[in-house]
Amino acid sequence: MSFFHILQYILISFCVYAFTAFIYLVYYTNQLYTTQYTTDYDYIIVGSGTAGSLIAHRIAKETNYSYVVIEAGGGSNPLFEIPILGPMLHGSVYDWQYETVSQTNACLAMEENKCKMTQGKIFGGSSKLNNMIHVRGNISHYVDWFHGKYTKNYIEEQFEYIEKNIIHLNPITYTTGLSDNILLAAQELGYELTGKDFKLGFTKPMVSQVNGKRWANSDNLETKHTLLNTFVEKLLFRNKKCHGVQLANKLRLYAKKGVIISAGAINSPKILQLSGIGPAELLKSFDIPLLKELPVGKNLQDHIGTGLDLVLFNKSLSVNALNCFNPIHIFQYFIQGQGPLTTSGCEVVGFLSTKNRTEPDIQFMVLPVGISADRGSHLRKILRIRDYVWDNYFARVFDKHASTILALILHPKSKGEVYIQSRNPEMPPLIDPKYFQNRDDVDTLINAVKLIKAFVLSKKMKSFGAILNNIPFPGCESHLFFSNSYLECYIRHLTLSTFHPVGTCSMGLIDDYNAVVDTSFKVIGLDNLYVVDASVLPTLPSSNINAAVAMMANIFFDNNVKQQRRLKKQNLCFRRSLSDIVYNICPDDKAYL
Repeated sequence: MSFFHILQYILISFCVYAFTAFIYLVYYTNQLYTTQYTTDYDYIIVGSGTAGSLIAHRIAKETNYSYVVIEAGGGSNPLFEIPILGPMLHGSVYDWQYETVSQTNACLAMEENKCKMTQGKIFGGSSKLNNMIHVRGNISHYVDWFHGKYTKNYIEEQFEYIEKNIIHLNPITYTTGLSDNILLAAQELGYELTGKDFKLGFTKPMVSQVNGKRWANSDNLETKHTLLNTFVEKLLFRNKKCHGVQLANKLRLYAKKGVIISAGAINSPKILQLSGIGPAELLKSFDIPLLKELPVGKNLQDHIGTGLDLVLFNKSLSVNALNCFNPIHIFQYFIQGQGPLTTSGCEVVGFLSTKNRTEPDIQFMVLPVGISADRGSHLRKILRIRDYVWDNYFARVFDKHASTILALILHPKSKGEVYIQSRNPEMPPLIDPKYFQNRDDVDTLINAVKLIKAFVLSKKMKSFGAILNNIPFPGCESHLFFSNSYLECYIRHLTLSTFHPVGTCSMGLIDDYNAVVDTSFKVIGLDNLYVVDASVLPTLPSSNINAAVAMMANIFFDNNVKQQRRLKKQNLCFRRSLSDIVYNICPDDKAYL
C-alpha cells in the first residue's frame, strides 16, 4: 500500500472501531431495560423478522388476541437505520455470526474454506441488515409452492395489500452514474427496462425506506408486546399439541391458539430439532426424545454468486467509504433524508437467462463499491477473505475505484442441510449448504460471469470508464485468464452468499416426504404449531427473498388467524325468535376476540 492508502486505512479503521464500540454500548445498554409480560397468550411468535413482525402487526391492528413476540437479539438504534452503515452490523453482536462448515467445492478464498452466513440477531431480524430491496419475483413459482391452493391473482392481491398497507416502499433516492450507464448498457445488449411486473430485464429497485432511512416490518410494532434479548430453548407439548415455549432462564410461556416459529431458515429448524421434531437418527444421537420424524433441516438453498471488485474505474464514483465523514452528506441525510448515506448498496437489479429462455436463471446486483473500498478495515473480515488473497488481488486495485456486478444463481440445484450439533441450545447449528455440489450450478455461474464481461465491454460502460479487473485471482493463475477452467476456479474460490437461506422447513402436501409444514403452514402431525418464515419456502424465489416472505406471512394471517376470527364470529352470531320479532345477536369482532 502507498502512504496515502495507509492513511485511508488508519482513518477508516478508527471510524470502524469507534462505531463498533458504539454498537456494543447500545447492545449492552438495551439489556438493562426489561419489559413487563405475563405467561399466558393467545399467540406466541418466535422471531421479529419480516414474517413475525407482519403477523404481530396484523394481530394487533385487527384482533383483540393477546400475543408476544420473542426476539433473541437486542433493540435497534437510529444510527443503525442509516442505510450505508448496514454492513457495520454484519459480524457484530447483532449478527448470529454463523458460518458454513468447510466447503470442498466452494469458499476456497475464505479462511478454512468457510463462508459467512449472516443472519440478523436484532429487533427486525435480517431485515435490519439487508439491502432493503423489494422485488415480487416470479409469481407462478408461488402458485406451485401452494400446489394450486391459491391462484396467481390471489397472490398478486396479497402483494398489493402489503405494499399498500404494511410495507413502506420508495424508489431508490440516490444513485451514482453507474446505475444509469448499466441501464443504458442493458438496452445496448438487448435487455428491456422493467417495472413492477417480473420478467427478463433491468430496473432500479424499490426499497423499504422512509425519508431515506431503513424501514422494516418491526417498525410497525409496539415494544411492549416484544421480549428482547430473550432466547427460546425449546417448544412445549402435551399430546402432540404445542402449548408454549421454554426460555433460556427456564421460564415458560403458554399459548392458547398457537405458537408461530419465525426464526429464519437457520434457527427455526434448530428450535424444532431441539424440541424433538426432525430426523430420527439425528435426534437419537443426542438423546432427544422423538416427537415427530420430519425432514427438518434438509433442503437448504441459497442465492450464491461471485464478482466482487471485478469492475474498475480510473475515477471515483459518488459513493465510497469516505462518504460517511462528509459534513454535507451528513446534513443531507439527517435534514433532507437524501444523499449518499441513503444508498441501499445495490443500485440496479437485473434478471437474465444464460440458456436463452424466457425465465431468468441469474440475477445481477449492481453495487457502486467493492470490498476494497474500506482498505481492508471491515468488509474483508466479515467475508473471511484470506490474507494471501487480499494482498494479491483486492489490495492491488487501491489506485482505482472498484465496483461490483454481483452475479447470482437464482435456482441452484445444490441443496444442503442445517443440523444441531448438541442438545445444548446455546451451541450454533452446523450449516452445510454444499455449494456447487451440482455441476449445473458451476456452469450457470460461469456463463453469468461471461455476461458481466459483456456489460463491462459494452460501449456505454466503456465510455463511462469501466474496465475489467484483469488481475489473475490467487489460486487460479495456472489457468488461461477468463477461460472456462479459469472461471470455474474463480467462482469456487470467490463464492459469495447473499444470505438468502430457505427451505429447511419446507412446505408441501401432507404425504410429501420432503415436507415439514403443510400448505396452511402447520407442522405436519402436530397441533397449534406453525412455521412462517423463509424456511418454509420449498424453492428460492427468482429475486431477493424479503418480499416473498412478507407475502407468505400475509397469507398465513388471512387464512389462519383471521379465519379463526371469522369462525368464532359465526359461532357467536345467531338468530333468536321471540314472538313475531326476530333479533339478530351478532357481537362486534373486537368485543369478543
